[in-house]
Amino acid sequence: MKYLRSILSVLSAPVIYGMLCVPAVEFLYGRFPQHVNESGGTSHVPLLLGTELLQLLFLFVCGYVTALLAPGNIRTHAWVATVLMLGIGISVQLSFWDAAPVWHHFVFFACIVIGMIAGANLRQRQLAGTGASNRA
Repeated sequence: MKYLRSILSVLSAPVIYGMLCVPAVEFLYGRFPQHVNESGGTSHVPLLLGTELLQLLFLFVCGYVTALLAPGNIRTHAWVATVLMLGIGISVQLSFWDAAPVWHHFVFFACIVIGMIAGANLRQRQLAGTGASNRA
């Protein structure tokens, strides 16, 4: 059971991101079609900043859920999930490199690290505050 929870913990981040954030960003872009280019991206700074904030929120949730499911050692699970998300993020961003300004890609990578680790840290602080353990 411990190993299954470890796997679920790490894989929960890309699943949650794919199920919640991707449709939310598509919905946001659908509200402003005049700013979306033929590649599916945008160079419109307010729309990009809104996208980054939305992604940061969902990445925070991903980090929290990763920590919530972790059977032990929240930090290790959070970092493994973060590296997985970075790998997925890099491959996706490379395929859309010309669709948005270069700075957007690097801000997105920073959001992955900040959001995932901050979400996991919140869960770890909650456990420490209650004196509980995150062990199954």
